[in-house]
Amino acid sequence: MANEFSRINTSKVRHLRSLKIDYSHVRNLEYIDKNNVPPPTFKAYRSIVPPAPLEMEEQARPVFESDLRYLQDYSALQFPKGKMLILVNSSLFPSIKASIDQYIKDVAYEGYFATAYRVNGGTPKEVRKLIKDKSPIVGVLMVGSLPVAWFEMSDDFNGAAEFPCDLYYMDMNGTWNDPDNDGKFSEHPTGVEPEIWLGRLWTPTENGNDANLLNDYFRRNHTFRKGQFGYSDRALAYVDDDWTGFDDCAFDLMFAPANIETIKDPATTDVDRYKAEVNQHRAWAQICAHSSPGGHSFKIPTGSEWVANSYLRDVNPPNAYFYNLFACSNACFTQADYMAGWYIFDKSRGSLCNGLAAVGSSKTGSMLLFENFYGPMGAGKTIGEALKDWWQALGHEHDLGERQWYYGMVLLGDPTLNWFTGVIPTLRDPYHNDTFDHFPRLTHFRWDPIGLSGVTYNIEIDAFGARSAGKWAAEAGLTWLVSGTLNDSSYEHMFVGAQRGRWRVRAKKSALTCPWSDWRYFKYTV
Repeated sequence: MANEFSRINTSKVRHLRSLKIDYSHVRNLEYIDKNNVPPPTFKAYRSIVPPAPLEMEEQARPVFESDLRYLQDYSALQFPKGKMLILVNSSLFPSIKASIDQYIKDVAYEGYFATAYRVNGGTPKEVRKLIKDKSPIVGVLMVGSLPVAWFEMSDDFNGAAEFPCDLYYMDMNGTWNDPDNDGKFSEHPTGVEPEIWLGRLWTPTENGNDANLLNDYFRRNHTFRKGQFGYSDRALAYVDDDWTGFDDCAFDLMFAPANIETIKDPATTDVDRYKAEVNQHRAWAQICAHSSPGGHSFKIPTGSEWVANSYLRDVNPPNAYFYNLFACSNACFTQADYMAGWYIFDKSRGSLCNGLAAVGSSKTGSMLLFENFYGPMGAGKTIGEALKDWWQALGHEHDLGERQWYYGMVLLGDPTLNWFTGVIPTLRDPYHNDTFDHFPRLTHFRWDPIGLSGVTYNIEIDAFGARSAGKWAAEAGLTWLVSGTLNDSSYEHMFVGAQRGRWRVRAKKSALTCPWSDWRYFKYTV
């Protein structure tokens, strides 16, 4: 397509934060592929995911340890973040069951009640009905190759286009029409605002169902949530020549300006600089480049340079945790080896991929109005929540420009995460299952400080049976003791009695409250 400007109408958009970037004339993205591979098609998708009758089976919830038995069954008290669904390709499920069970336990500890289903076959309409029938829910994680809703446009940037459209599943009560009955929606006239978030884990290998890649992903996800996979509060805005006006891409709504590196000088945004920067340890990175599922193209004075998907796959995996890929079609997950997949999946080859989630587009187009995405996250929302907010802020109808730019937007990875999910203190004293026999019961608690500036802490201490006989306080929806703000990584407490106790710590970074560490247990005998 010609590299033209779009006129973006922001007058009807609800501004969740003030727009600092001028979006009135934005240079269009281009589909560029060095190997001249055409955009993915519905026909090719149907060849790897042929239609089949819908079969679904709810999976038994994993068994929680006795001290967390109150997380076994649903109650609004124990799961304030709501219910979510995990839909898993049926043939894939046995190979990743242990990972799914651990994930269900991890999100339960953070306040989500997740239910897993094995899903085989079905149409997008049937799967959407399945999701709707399980309401109220806050969101869905789709794992492996599951039915994909496709949208087609005769009036896209370059004429006709067809592409995966996950907004279809997020919008549970809108009207979607397929007037020519060709299996692709082309009209979305009413009820366009999404009610839930949705993320996909579709591997770039094995037609979306690579069990090794998925088990590795869930392993990294678990260690990140437990504070064992590092953390960062730094960001990168890597902006190629056509969009230098994006500057820091509004990252300053989520990070301190001093922690944002903005690279936008046309003389420096080449492939070598990209490779150097994508290998740096950061919380978030936004990459703005003309692209395809096969790679990114960066302009240089003599033309352009190409970095292929194979660089992330085979040479050096990326080291930020989260990505916004302003890179057309890079996130078209139905294409084998799609590059966005290699931002979050890790092929064993020595180096370690940090990526856990990426937002991007399955078509020519990407996200604009970054303030409506980073603003909610800067206030403590997860990626899934923020993307839903971003969609909702577009208003009650979508004009042509919005369909052209946004209808390919997808979230790859776990929607319940954000960079602060991994900011978890490591507990030191008392050790797990320590037994004490001294009196008075003065107890010294100590943890490793978080290596970020401006961090404070809370400690929670619980005593078995102190609030309700035979129960931890949490089982009754109560607490025994939660400290006020602590500036140091230690605390002294006179424990209540000769009984079991437990403790955990959470960090606070500016206005963000990070998740609690796991409980650590101890006991007094006198």
